[in-house]
Amino acid sequence: MGRKSKADVRKKEILEHFYIILKEEGFENASIAKIANLMDVNPSLLIHYFKTKEEMVFAFVEFLLSRYEETFKEKMFNSEDPQERFDNTLNTMFSEDWLNFSEQTVFYACYYLSSRHARIKELFQEMYNKFKELLIPEAQSWMKAGIIKEADPESVADYLIVMNEGLTYFDKLMSDSDGFKRRAKYLKVSVIKTLTT
Repeated sequence: MGRKSKADVRKKEILEHFYIILKEEGFENASIAKIANLMDVNPSLLIHYFKTKEEMVFAFVEFLLSRYEETFKEKMFNSEDPQERFDNTLNTMFSEDWLNFSEQTVFYACYYLSSRHARIKELFQEMYNKFKELLIPEAQSWMKAGIIKEADPESVADYLIVMNEGLTYFDKLMSDSDGFKRRAKYLKVSVIKTLTT
């Protein structure tokens, strides 16, 4: 695996600072000048790497979604045993750690932008398709091991993603930690029952 170029390292640093500004001020108030100020650099440095705020937004969405993909793999699929992988997947998807992994307001702000920008929509589609590509063989291995009933693996992947997204979206609106725990526990039990009986 090759070393990252200086440009890649600098871009990542800029995007991490962009993330801080987005959490604090939202997309509508974020600017190249504010990011440069936070980094204590001249705005021209940022413009060298990202010609416009829109270009930076596209790169940021790619950055954010790649973090999600890395977390999918790290937290869910870190065992050889199908039962453990099944348990890890559900425990992760219906956990507060997953909910708190990324600032949900930033994620959903990007998600909203997908309705207005074809490129951002494509990036979200790529993320969900990658997630499905990870879950489909998992579903097949769970079926082969007798953990879940026979079903279309793609439908199992879609079902898990929809249940997870619904939970996190609803929770962001409710902002109720005890309510999240109750809903997450109920949904997890419901998913297990649906997939296994």
